[in-house]
Amino acid sequence: MQLGLHLPGGPQQIKTVSWCSGGAQGYIDRALTWGADVYISGEVSEQTTHLALEGGIHYLAAGHHATERLGIKALGVHLSEKFGLTHHFIDVNNPV
Repeated sequence: MQLGLHLPGGPQQIKTVSWCSGGAQGYIDRALTWGADVYISGEVSEQTTHLALEGGIHYLAAGHHATERLGIKALGVHLSEKFGLTHHFIDVNNPV
């Protein structure tokens, strides 16, 4: 099983990285506008291959589930600290 996908297209030396969790492959154009060398998201679409190559950016599809876990955990901590809430993160295994 492949755990991620790298679409090469950017420079050898990486200085800037843009990241958006989940199914955000459609935002690669924003990463290009911001001058990122790498864009990381959860999912990949057919056109992402061409956008990465033509735009001169690396694209990493790290998995929808994998990229969304950190954000929701951070939100739980933030809400707990701000409002005194108790929260529990339940991680249900999902290979995509």
